[in-house]
Amino acid sequence: MKRQQLIWLISGWVLAGILGIMLWIGYRQDAVEPPRLSERTEYVNLVDPNYPAAADEPGWDYRQEVEADLDGDGSLEHILVTARAERSPANPNEYLWDDGQPWQVMVTSPEGEKTLVYSRWVQIGQLRVLVGEPQENERPHLIILELTGANVSMYKVGYNGPGQTNAESLIEVPIINQAGPALLP
Repeated sequence: MKRQQLIWLISGWVLAGILGIMLWIGYRQDAVEPPRLSERTEYVNLVDPNYPAAADEPGWDYRQEVEADLDGDGSLEHILVTARAERSPANPNEYLWDDGQPWQVMVTSPEGEKTLVYSRWVQIGQLRVLVGEPQENERPHLIILELTGANVSMYKVGYNGPGQTNAESLIEVPIINQAGPALLP
């Protein structure tokens, strides 16, 4: 390699190194710890007035039920998760799902008082409802996982008795695609 080529090569590497250091210093940011969920509580209303309680209306055939003591009184509350989806006439174990349908979560006290906890339209998706394990000095709560074609949302719902609920948004993440089989209820 000729002397002039060697000088150009070395000066190019030196210039690249200097520019790299300048970029590193200019764009370096201190690591920021993400906020803790307990520090960013955002209360939300999960009941859309356009979808009043369905109770035992026809067409709300999809039903999942569980019981848990949500208010800490020693008695079990009845939790119903339902969607407006009819059973298939060809196979009663399958449902006729649309591109979207209303979903509801209803808590019934031992005395029969009903509280609508969730009532929304879920587009191209589903709802999962879990009973959270109580933490220290807390009662169990409901965890509602809302999976739609556009986002994934998780809510924590406290039930303090008939008509007394509070819902916190824990996370909402937009999505553009998914891998794997389509999730069905």
